[in-house]
Amino acid sequence: MKIDLRRMLAGEVDRVEFDYTVALDGELPYDTDIDFVEFTEPMRVSGEIVNMGGYMRLRARVSVEYDTECSRCLAPLHRVFTQEFERTAVAASSLVNTSDEDADEEYLFIEEGMLDATPAAVEELLTNFPTKELCREDCRGLCPKCGKNLNEGECGCPKKEIDPRLAKLAELLDSSDV
Repeated sequence: MKIDLRRMLAGEVDRVEFDYTVALDGELPYDTDIDFVEFTEPMRVSGEIVNMGGYMRLRARVSVEYDTECSRCLAPLHRVFTQEFERTAVAASSLVNTSDEDADEEYLFIEEGMLDATPAAVEELLTNFPTKELCREDCRGLCPKCGKNLNEGECGCPKKEIDPRLAKLAELLDSSDV
């Protein structure tokens, strides 16, 4: 969504607030490594752009609800991700002495009095999104033998399994009086 800054550029207002949503339709509209979640609500982008006397500063918050599973026990989880960020908004023609990389990371470009904050919001989402989620801090995960969720109790599998190649050595150690 484009944010109209023409009144700010004309000096009529010092602040423009915005609040909009971006439909993700279950997935991000970009090729990403975030394929382990399903976005259940549109991504919400809210904040303000403030005229700081010579430049404009965007202060925004991106939030999105999603479903995923615990990285240890695979229990279903519903989470909300929120990230705040800031960028400087400038007219595209005003940057002369910066490299394209620097400009893309820090600056948002105002074109024809309009600013699109969505690419920066998606970038913040992609950069800061958690890669592993836990159902709880002390999640015990699944038993590697039988697959039982160890948060629900013990599974009965032997805790210590002797390597069959060393079984004779274990017998020797058990029978010796050393």
